Amino acid sequence: MAEVEELLDGVPVRLPAAEEIRRRGQRRRTRRRAGVATLCAAALLTGAWAVLPDGADRSQDRRGAVATAPENPFRKNGVVQNLPPQEVPLYGTWHWKQTDGRPVASGERGDLLNRAGLAEFCMNTMTGKGPDRAAYTSGYRGARGAVARQCVVDYSPRADVARDELLAVFTRLETEGLRRVSGEPADVPDGSDRTPEDIPEELADQQGTLAWAGKVEGHTLRVFTQRWKSWVSVVAIVDGAS
Repeated sequence: MAEVEELLDGVPVRLPAAEEIRRRGQRRRTRRRAGVATLCAAALLTGAWAVLPDGADRSQDRRGAVATAPENPFRKNGVVQNLPPQEVPLYGTWHWKQTDGRPVASGERGDLLNRAGLAEFCMNTMTGKGPDRAAYTSGYRGARGAVARQCVVDYSPRADVARDELLAVFTRLETEGLRRVSGEPADVPDGSDRTPEDIPEELADQQGTLAWAGKVEGHTLRVFTQRWKSWVSVVAIVDGAS
């Protein structure tokens, strides 16, 4: 169609033909769509690089970062496991070997493993008298007459009872003259002349292992405690000869 000529204030204006107007409109729409697509692609790419820094595939990292509940350190695959000898405290000093069921709580040193109420704590089972529980015990012998025993006690499902029982252990250790220590072999205070300290209740909620040590009848008695929910572990050690 021919272009249309009109006059505007006496000035001739040449208008494009209808086909040309449609072509120009189509070109403008095409350019706008291309620009929008480019912006969207850039935004998606920027978001992807924000999620995946350095351009790496982080899908495995995101899955691995999901928080998981801590596992029971005293039971694996449904089986209660006492410490293997090489994981008993001070293994580097006493070179523990498991006694395979032979009792260690006898004799001059072994008797000390029953002090501070530890004998009652390590009773195998108790129902109907005091808190219901199940105890799992392992004995160890080391160099120069050293002896050790681990008692893992399950008070399930009563985590509050486990907490109270552990606080009672702390109190009895203080009464016996033991004091909290770092756990190092040389860290052995002589607390016999000290008044037993009040035990803060939050101590039974502390994560990790707590160590106690002191002199009892001329021998060094060490105790290492750990609690996980309704489970409590107590490792008692009597040092060997110097």
